[in-house]
Amino acid sequence: MNKKVAALLAALFLISNLVTYRVAGTDRRDQAPPAGLPVQGEVDREELAPLLEVLQILSERHLEDVSREDLLNAAIQGMVDKLGDPQTSFLDREHWEELMVRTTGAFSGIGVEITSSGNYITVSTPIRGTPGERAGILAGDRILKVDDQDLTGFSTMEAVKLIRGPEGTKVTLKIQRDGFAEPFTLEIVRSNIQMPSVFPKMLENGIGYLQLTTFAQQTGEDFATALLELENQGLKGLLLDLRDNPGGLLDQAVKVAQALLPAGPITHVVDRNDKIINTYKSYGVAKPYPIVLLVNGDTASAAEIIAGAFQDSGAGIIVGTKTYGKATVQHLEDLPGNSGLRYTVAKYITPAGRDIDEAGLTPNVTVELPELFFVGHHPLPTNLQPGDKGPQVLSLQKMLNNLGVKTEENNEFDAATERAVRAFQAERELSVTGRVDDETRKKLQAEMAKLLEKSDTQKQKAVEVLLEKIRSGRQ
Repeated sequence: MNKKVAALLAALFLISNLVTYRVAGTDRRDQAPPAGLPVQGEVDREELAPLLEVLQILSERHLEDVSREDLLNAAIQGMVDKLGDPQTSFLDREHWEELMVRTTGAFSGIGVEITSSGNYITVSTPIRGTPGERAGILAGDRILKVDDQDLTGFSTMEAVKLIRGPEGTKVTLKIQRDGFAEPFTLEIVRSNIQMPSVFPKMLENGIGYLQLTTFAQQTGEDFATALLELENQGLKGLLLDLRDNPGGLLDQAVKVAQALLPAGPITHVVDRNDKIINTYKSYGVAKPYPIVLLVNGDTASAAEIIAGAFQDSGAGIIVGTKTYGKATVQHLEDLPGNSGLRYTVAKYITPAGRDIDEAGLTPNVTVELPELFFVGHHPLPTNLQPGDKGPQVLSLQKMLNNLGVKTEENNEFDAATERAVRAFQAERELSVTGRVDDETRKKLQAEMAKLLEKSDTQKQKAVEVLLEKIRSGRQ
């Protein structure tokens, strides 16, 4: 074996010993690594020899030139694919960095959510209280340039890399906005952005509503603050909305559960032999008010842990539809080159010992949502005009029909759709252009939001259950 192969062998052997459970982060469907997992045997150098020989042969002698990095990444991807586990994956530099953002819920940038539509990067939502919002960026704005870089044809990921940057640094955006004859520029100072995940509201009759969209690093603390504020307003019953919550950090889900559940287990973590290796517990007392949880088919992972604990303990009623059924525990491992590995290390079960992986949780009260609800949850991130085609146009057509302005649903912004848009604009005293501009898009989405609130049959049933419990004095 020559020196080059020996050097690669030593490097790979070093990599093989990096599995030390150092990273406590997870992505949308992941949990933090549990304690007490067994360490597998070390990889023998001779076992890697064939891999390194093939690496050298292909990189130096194959007819088509290929880099060692590409070959190594392909080898790693092959190992991952062999497992047949959708929750285990190798992440290259870009996807690893984005995963870290989603895990922490924080990044340094200007605070806008963007989408790629056609050849343009378009702002879908400016995040409240961020430099982007304060600078006046609006939903629907097209970002033409970042500093001197033209974004035409860029992907969302490529644009994100340019817009984000170290806290305190400046970035200049060239913006095209409907209604403005010429593009304009904004110079914005980047800052640390914290994505909110807890959304509280006091409803009528003393019912507190808390929506949790994910479990990021601040979720537990933010939840405790929001719950205390609701309790100080005379909370009589709590509605915890976990719909569309894909999971996140296990320790944050445990903090939420500990704030609400009476003393007892929250979840058990089991190894490949179904042996319990860790149990997370609550040490609290039962709340003096009833609790109802809302779940659906996209309630997953850490959110299912909370719902399962409430269901098994009888501390709350679950309303909605069957949950996703993701009960495996993933760990994230840093790899050289700013890449990473997400891999399954264990499984969790409910306090009563139920394995819900791929099965999900069945609510105590099953309630489906009308189709209208799904239409309203596909907002229009960009402006539309005659001649456009695709799913956004179909969403527009469905919105118009649900708002009483009838048109054919065919994915095409045709003459009939243009007439419907004109009718909508005229009835709402908007500028009648036949195009979905910023003003029209905002009006559409505002009216759909009101319609959705009236059509949320799951939330209505949850409130009904809470009111019945409040009136009866039962928890």
